Amino acid sequence: MAEIRTDIAETFERKRVAFYECDYKERFRLSEVLRLSAEIAGRDYTDKGLSHEYLWQHGMVFLVSKVSFKIYKYPTSQQKLISSTWESGKKGAMFMRGFEIKSEDGERLVAGDAGWVLANPETRRIIRPSSFPYSMPQIRNRESGALPIAKIATENPGKLGEYQVRISDIDGNGHLYNANYADIAVNFLPIEFYGKDVDNFRIDFISEAKLGDVIEIYGEILEDKAVVMGTVEGKKCFECEFISKTD
Repeated sequence: MAEIRTDIAETFERKRVAFYECDYKERFRLSEVLRLSAEIAGRDYTDKGLSHEYLWQHGMVFLVSKVSFKIYKYPTSQQKLISSTWESGKKGAMFMRGFEIKSEDGERLVAGDAGWVLANPETRRIIRPSSFPYSMPQIRNRESGALPIAKIATENPGKLGEYQVRISDIDGNGHLYNANYADIAVNFLPIEFYGKDVDNFRIDFISEAKLGDVIEIYGEILEDKAVVMGTVEGKKCFECEFISKTD
């Protein structure tokens, strides 16, 4: 068994926001928030002794299941950031994890929570946390201010279009990379909604989408809230909720 470093409760990473990581208003893309949170989570496990390669060889892989983020202030192009992540407990089948982005001078810009599940990479069967043979250091009771990780509700979704999963969408786990869902959902939002600044967003990753799959996109767009969801062959694939700032 791997030797776990219990002296590391929180992992930090510094970066400068690149121009290509920003949208047309030079705001750090929501998909980049997802990408950064997943990247630093992977590094956190690696630093503690559980690399992706080690877990895969032992029939385990972590997959993100649900995320919720609060945008306090959008990072902007060329800004220097300090991001951090930590395990915060367990909830049902999920390993809960906190995430935060601060400016170089300590201002909180983004904070969120994520639920990860452990699965067998071959069978895709969920492995319960009680079967995970390692005890990881945790930080509890650090509030993100993000919306609770819970079911995303919508009343009257209409069809918005379709998206076919491409080669560039697929990650090393053989499915549509989690950050790409945010880009897909954003591209089906009216510019009038997206342009107002989304300050809360949640994604529920329900089932895998693989190369060649056609995702049927449905949504409900209100004045200050939008829900975008996708189905593959009638089976729900993801749900994404955006809450927009109101003037």
